[in-house]
Amino acid sequence: MALLEQMRNASGTPETIGLPDNVILDFMSSDNTLIQAIEEAYAKHSQFPSEKLMMAEDDLVKDLQQDYVNFYAPATVNPYVAIAGRGPWIVTSHGAVLHDNGGYGMLGGGHGPIEIIEAMSENHVMANVMTPSFSHARMAKALRKELGHTRGSCPFSKFICMNSGSESMTVAMRICDVNSKIMTGPGGRHEGKPVKLLAIERAFHGRTDRPAQISHSCKGAYDKNLKTFSERDNLILVPSNNVAALQDAFADAEKNGYFIESMSIEPVQGEGNPGQCIDRDFYDEARRLTNENGSMLIIDSIQAGIRGQGTLSVVDYEGFQDAEAPDLETWSKALNAGQYPLSVLGLNERAAGLYVVGIYGNTMTTNPRALETAVAVLERITPELRQNIRDRGVEFVDKLNALAEELPGTITKVQGTGLLISAELEPSILTVVGFDEVEVWCRKHGLGVIHGGINALRYTPHFAITSAEVDLVIDITRQSIKHFTQ
Repeated sequence: MALLEQMRNASGTPETIGLPDNVILDFMSSDNTLIQAIEEAYAKHSQFPSEKLMMAEDDLVKDLQQDYVNFYAPATVNPYVAIAGRGPWIVTSHGAVLHDNGGYGMLGGGHGPIEIIEAMSENHVMANVMTPSFSHARMAKALRKELGHTRGSCPFSKFICMNSGSESMTVAMRICDVNSKIMTGPGGRHEGKPVKLLAIERAFHGRTDRPAQISHSCKGAYDKNLKTFSERDNLILVPSNNVAALQDAFADAEKNGYFIESMSIEPVQGEGNPGQCIDRDFYDEARRLTNENGSMLIIDSIQAGIRGQGTLSVVDYEGFQDAEAPDLETWSKALNAGQYPLSVLGLNERAAGLYVVGIYGNTMTTNPRALETAVAVLERITPELRQNIRDRGVEFVDKLNALAEELPGTITKVQGTGLLISAELEPSILTVVGFDEVEVWCRKHGLGVIHGGINALRYTPHFAITSAEVDLVIDITRQSIKHFTQ
């Protein structure tokens, strides 16, 4: 605590107060990563210019980012400067400590995961898939061990590696485009038909062009501001888990003479409706209809992978172990631990057979540093970690539901699958996004959290989270609601 106090005394007016000192002391006694984070922050603090550190925190935030275009709204920028992080803990330039449940779902290993950073930091030969590497075989072996581990074998025949999750969806949809050309070309089963894409309402699949076309959660902004998006009419949307609507979509395609190129599904929605899991009967019907119509089924596990049920792939979800695998499935985020840009696309034999040399390329594809990062992540998945993801997820949802009962009329919906959880707030009295609204208040008082859904707080904590940490998150959420309603 003395180190934090020295940092506070050597800094300007804080905007983020962070966790109370008594809470910090309690967790220091049980979690060494918090002590590490504070010690590292103190060591770094003295390296920064004093004239910067003595600025008011809100001024420093603006000063440090003044040369950048931020993709996101100003009100959603964190009101602090993070200078150290270990496990779930962040320490700021002005001596505050936060428990991080944000990180856009990529920090399953927490901040500063030692084994992963060590694997990544070795002197790897930096070359792409054009240069054979033992890391290629190590990664493939690790993937095949994880994918299908509940069913005895891996259902994917080939893999492609890219940088971002969005890019893996881009490649998946490009392979679907090849199938479309075959299906709608001369002599094809759907010869001459126009092509449409099928996705789930409120879905998010990335921001590169074709994934953005099927991301309903962002469609309003795209249609309003982008010429090419506003002129498109190629997207069919169905509500999640509505089997009848899914059947109607394919029936309408048959009736009106167009081909559904692909259906994309998040097994657990990560942004538009965080925590919602697909039902087995809905998945099975999507698989049946895509098979029957010559369409491709894409499962987007970029946010749900590992986090959703402690397994990387939907094929290992509880109740899905005997389901037919999708044609394509994408993974990123937790797979790279938020430490090195990597995404992976798994392809079944049909999808792998559709790839044509020349339709895609990537400078960094399958480089050893990225692969060794992912291997280190996969090697850290234990039965105990899988169970913790599931158990703490149930505990999280139960305690949020209890909070909703404790504070009636404030929380309208709680849902979660594993450690991808959300609580929607009553918009007439609680606004999540905005300057000094709920999201920012939580951050200023020690809870790193990100908005999602319509008006929801989205929680994506590290996979080793404890019950004591869950209680901490619930308590700050409680305080934030009371602050705005009492």
